Amino acid sequence: FGFAMGIFAVSDMSGLDIAYAMRKRRAATRDANERYVDIADQLVEAGRLGRKTQGGWYAYDAAGNRTPDPAVTQIIAQARAAKGIVPRAFTQEQIQLRLLAVMANEGAKALAEGIALRPSDIDLAFVNGYGFPRLKGGPMHAADALGL
Repeated sequence: FGFAMGIFAVSDMSGLDIAYAMRKRRAATRDANERYVDIADQLVEAGRLGRKTQGGWYAYDAAGNRTPDPAVTQIIAQARAAKGIVPRAFTQEQIQLRLLAVMANEGAKALAEGIALRPSDIDLAFVNGYGFPRLKGGPMHAADALGL
């Protein structure tokens, strides 16, 4: 889709504890009907805070090179089994569309809550602040262009 790195690598770089603290602050007001996946919480509670601890979603060597970590694969497998989820394959396009839809849905929530005034404001923040691919125009524009 044009991002410099994937969402889990970005999460490891910023530190899993940052998002964890936010999730804990919002726990009391979280919609009980909204799906909540606690895998990232489990990683933090196991001391896996990202690159700064040489382990988050990935394992990191002393030079900062990342590799998939069997311990994380096991945590994911256990969470999947606990919910009776059977793994299935997705194409690269299906993954991209799902991630774009999540970003656009969060943008729609920000608009509905009055956090952002216009969809273009969200796109501007994503392109200039988060490295969203400029040629895609931002998540709101890209979702509209694809009919999401």
